[in-house]
Amino acid sequence: MLLYSDVHHHIPKGGTMKNTPTYQHGRITIHDPESVTAWMSDGKCRIHPPAVFFPSDGAGVERAQAICNRCPVAERCLDYALEFRIEHGVWGGASERERRRILRRKKLDIASAEA
Repeated sequence: MLLYSDVHHHIPKGGTMKNTPTYQHGRITIHDPESVTAWMSDGKCRIHPPAVFFPSDGAGVERAQAICNRCPVAERCLDYALEFRIEHGVWGGASERERRRILRRKKLDIASAEA
């Protein structure tokens, strides 16, 4: 789930304000369909309050993950969160802790492949 405030903190390299999404009236608006974030307009998160994806407890994480499990862009969402090291919230069905584990595992896999 991408919030308006997150957009400005996580603009991809080479991105501009023109081709990043904005959060208005409960919906993400994409200004450029060729943007690296264009997939967000298909996310199930668009119909839920942003707070759902930034829970304070495990039950909240499970609620967000249940939404992500039915989302057609969950894999792209998770990839985006991992690539841009987004630290907060549930992205692509993965909690903050789960994303840290995935990144550690990838780092270990790369290190063992190079050895």
